[in-house]
This record gives sequence, C-alpha cells and structure tokens, in this order.
Amino acid sequence: MDTKRYSKYFKAFSDRSRLRILGLLAAKEMTVNEIVAVVGLSQSTVSRHLSVLRDSGIVNDRRDGQMVICSLNKEAIKGCCMGFCDCFETPKKTKKKKK
Repeated sequence: MDTKRYSKYFKAFSDRSRLRILGLLAAKEMTVNEIVAVVGLSQSTVSRHLSVLRDSGIVNDRRDGQMVICSLNKEAIKGCCMGFCDCFETPKKTKKKKK
C-alpha cells in the first residue's frame, strides 16, 4: 500500500469544506470564484482547500485567462477507493499439493 498517497487522500477527505467542494465539482467544473460564492468562504480559504485537493490529485485545475477552472479527477477518486479497499483483502491461501 502506498501510504504517502493514501495519507494525502485522507487529508483531502478529512475536512467538511473540502468534501463540500468535491460535491460541487462532482456536478460540474467551476471557477474558484464560483466555488467561493457557493460555499461562503473567503477566496484565500477556498484556495487553500483547493491546494490540498490538487496535492492529493483528486482535483485538477486549468487557467482560462485570469480564471482558474477546477474539475474533479474522477479516475483518481476511483483509483483511491478501489486501491484502498484492495489493501484490506486477505491473501488467498494456496492449497498445498499432496505428494
């Protein structure tokens, strides 16, 4: 298990404001200003939350002029969930061949 990667995922998922931002981005791409208007937090606070989400790889952003447009990286979230669940599977025992 890649503990460094999963610790970043859990940090990203551990804050209610970040979860709210993820919920918004699950529906559509949004600019930082649009996110600020919906969540009611300051621009600097939203930017800090987005930085954590980007660092974990579950949010992507791109520039369009002066606007920063954010989107959810659904493949990263899928990989996170599948990989994390896989680490709890117990190894299957192989049957010993009888001689």
